[in-house]
Amino acid sequence: MKRIGVLLGGPSSEHDVSVLSGLNVLRALEGRYDAIPIFITRTGEWLFGANRQWMHPIEALLRVDGAFNALHGEYGEDGHVQHIFEKAHIPYTGACGLASAIAMNKAMAHDILAKAGLRIPKSIVMSKDSLDARAVIALGAPPWIVKPRSRGSSVGVSKVRGREELPEAFAKALAVDTHLIVQEFIPGREITCGVLENFGGKASMALAPIEIIPPADAAFFDYKVKYNGKTQEICPAEFYGAMLKKIQETALVAHNALGLRHYSRTDMIIKTPEYTRRAPELYVLEVNTLPGLTSESLFPRAARHAGLEFPDLVSHLIKLSGVV
Repeated sequence: MKRIGVLLGGPSSEHDVSVLSGLNVLRALEGRYDAIPIFITRTGEWLFGANRQWMHPIEALLRVDGAFNALHGEYGEDGHVQHIFEKAHIPYTGACGLASAIAMNKAMAHDILAKAGLRIPKSIVMSKDSLDARAVIALGAPPWIVKPRSRGSSVGVSKVRGREELPEAFAKALAVDTHLIVQEFIPGREITCGVLENFGGKASMALAPIEIIPPADAAFFDYKVKYNGKTQEICPAEFYGAMLKKIQETALVAHNALGLRHYSRTDMIIKTPEYTRRAPELYVLEVNTLPGLTSESLFPRAARHAGLEFPDLVSHLIKLSGVV
């Protein structure tokens, strides 16, 4: 039976979510693989096995046949841990190191996606030394979205309704990153669409889109709303015909443009006719290279709708990594 090291935790702002994803994966692998937890602390130490024995990362990886990367955020999703996998010459799930680093940098990813023909919200990048409220105002009327340049799960994100709220939003984003992005706020319907490779008879298959409807009292789909279980997640989203095709094609273009592999999930928003006199406009917000795998996560729900239960999804991803 192949030994699969499941990496969970990590020195990131998404440590707790990663632990939940990793535990879910470990349960799914029971009886299918010899699943070994590799817990990474908030300070970056690698603890191997159920007894959490401290090990050098390379030593830990040499004891398994493959790695399931259940880390989220910085370190696990930005190319850092992928470099360690590659140094150990071990197969692993998810995007390669370079693609992970590019996708995690929202500014760089947006440039690539725009060149691929996708619609991206107008935005600017700033550091603590280049904060400029006038540049934000030049984006257009508020509200604006302020977010860290390289974080996920809506960590450090604010919806800003006026110039007077900018300093607090800047501080919140810069508390978790060295740079921030300010985007125009696109009102409309929030959609996410996953891509799974080598499934359904296709090299890359777009799964059913999911519509995300935050609680009425939530300003937007922030970290708290994502994981408190109060958000409506409609799977499949009620889109048909040309719009369904557009959503799924956009997810595939994003996946391929960023050079991703195995699976991904693209978050989008549809600026509906309520907000524009033209036909609905589809904007890409960001692309997730390691979609969450918790009980509240969206990618497993879309896979289940396609007939792939969670244990089968996890096994499929391991096979995609090259562990046979």
